[in-house]
Amino acid sequence: MPRLSPDGTALQSLAPTHAYPQGLLDLVRDNDLGESHAYLAWQLAHLAVGITPGQRDGLMLLLGRLLVAQSLGSTRLLTSADDRALLAKVPELAKVPELADSARGRTPLILDGIHLYADRAHACEGRVVAALAARLARPGPFARAAVAAALDDVVATGPGAPSEEQKTAVMTALDRSLGVISGGPGTGKTTTALALVRSLVRLGMAPARIALCAPTGKAASRLEDDFRHRLGSLSLPPLADQTLLADCPKAQTLHRLLGAVYGRGRFPASAPNPLPYAAVIVDEASMIDLHLMDRLLAVLADGTLIVLLGDADQLPSVSAGAVFRDLGEYAVRLGHGFRTDASQPEGKQLAALARAVRAGEANAGRDFWALRQRPDLLSHRGAEFLPAEHREEILHRHHAKIFADETTRTLVDHVYTFRDGAIEAADEIRLDALAARLGRARILAITRQRATGVERTNGFLHDLCGGGPLFLPGEPVMMLRNDYDRGLWNGDQGVAVRVQQLGQPVTMAVVFRSREGWQPVDPRSMGEAMSLAFALTVHKAQGSEFDEVVVLLPDSPCPLLTRELLYTAISRARSSVILCGAPETFAAGVENSENRSSGIAERLAKLVTAVVHGA
Repeated sequence: MPRLSPDGTALQSLAPTHAYPQGLLDLVRDNDLGESHAYLAWQLAHLAVGITPGQRDGLMLLLGRLLVAQSLGSTRLLTSADDRALLAKVPELAKVPELADSARGRTPLILDGIHLYADRAHACEGRVVAALAARLARPGPFARAAVAAALDDVVATGPGAPSEEQKTAVMTALDRSLGVISGGPGTGKTTTALALVRSLVRLGMAPARIALCAPTGKAASRLEDDFRHRLGSLSLPPLADQTLLADCPKAQTLHRLLGAVYGRGRFPASAPNPLPYAAVIVDEASMIDLHLMDRLLAVLADGTLIVLLGDADQLPSVSAGAVFRDLGEYAVRLGHGFRTDASQPEGKQLAALARAVRAGEANAGRDFWALRQRPDLLSHRGAEFLPAEHREEILHRHHAKIFADETTRTLVDHVYTFRDGAIEAADEIRLDALAARLGRARILAITRQRATGVERTNGFLHDLCGGGPLFLPGEPVMMLRNDYDRGLWNGDQGVAVRVQQLGQPVTMAVVFRSREGWQPVDPRSMGEAMSLAFALTVHKAQGSEFDEVVVLLPDSPCPLLTRELLYTAISRARSSVILCGAPETFAAGVENSENRSSGIAERLAKLVTAVVHGA
């Protein structure tokens, strides 16, 4: 029985009614949605006047389908003729776009052709399309010959020079005010981004006017670290690269970039003053949802160059929208992979499996993995498949692999000393080593709930560590939301350790790595902003790389298990993927492509054509 009842929870518990149609309850529960979604559908449906009880139940089901579509990432819902006939009876709830702002006022729903939108999503999509179309129609800030000359100098000065494919990507990205570069794992997107930034500096753009950002803190940190490492490896850097290295842009999350304008996460529709950047480079752009893209475009000046880098075949954003995918017609694609060593059997196996999944070849996976009947037969090389009945044993082995090692155990048991907020130098080296060891392997799950979800998996591994209400030494921890006061961001990963501040007793803390060093945080002050991170959802792991990945498949297919999710999970690994579950469930996931419904691509095509032709 739902706790959120329009009849009131007390009355509902004493005398249950049938306020919700059973179909609505089934729809919400089958898609792992909270009861609040059923209540919202009920509320909206009861704003309608002059319809029969049967029509109101039908309207609740239609609204429930829209809410489910939004939860699965779509911005709209395809409607039937019967749906549209029902909506025609409730003009106070749904209008066509040209009437939405009429004298009769706005409505919560918009019927645009045969698609139903929430009014907010429709308006947001319209703003994003208009901004993207304007930038696609606007030429880039530099002449093509000047860009080519700058690129030639980049290639001639230093190791790690871009390939011909990557040079073409840079040239194409700079042709317009909006560049889009798509490539699979290990295709050199970071190399391409660095070549692009080095070229911009050679073209006269000051490094301080270049922003590097990504949707997550981990992706942003990795981007900046890669930039600094590669620039630092230049033995005799030319003046342009010396300038860039001395003032290398600090990568930041998109939320931090936007927070610089809005403060503490408040995002109005437009900014009074555009951000002072001449170029904004966004890595892992497939993770940007519709509303975040709307905010980003709103804070940039018309002349600011935007370059989006990502993988269109990976999972799109957690929230509604797939803007990067919808820009596919305007993207240049990188095809040659460098991450896995194709000369090694495991590298070939992982690359082949990823390609088969991306292509939707449901049965081809069996050709690229080794089926192991027991965990002790695992080689931890290439792609391997383990039956679901060994799930607990593989978790036991994963735990032992981390904590049974004597060196890791010593690092876990150590008490780390901080003086005046800064960690002692020797302990900084120890923490770096501990974080590196914990980061070599990760368990990835499809859902948060269910027997195979991250919550039960993390709970199981926490119990193996000793259990209890607090984090234990050596346990990996992840931020679940942004903390603007501490400078911690959703997706940041830390580790629980014993800490001693100067003159204080030993306490448990979670330490996070920042540019300034390791930062201790008292988990008791964070409420539910942190969670264990032995296991991550595939969404949370996006943008990360591990030596070994264990993927826990659900016991049966579910809407979240898609081709894009499996491709993303497999491509997180450098050398080993262990798939635990049933091959039939894996095949069902490969066949289930994440077909998010969005109007961006079609609306953009029309608008770009109109802008180009001056219509």
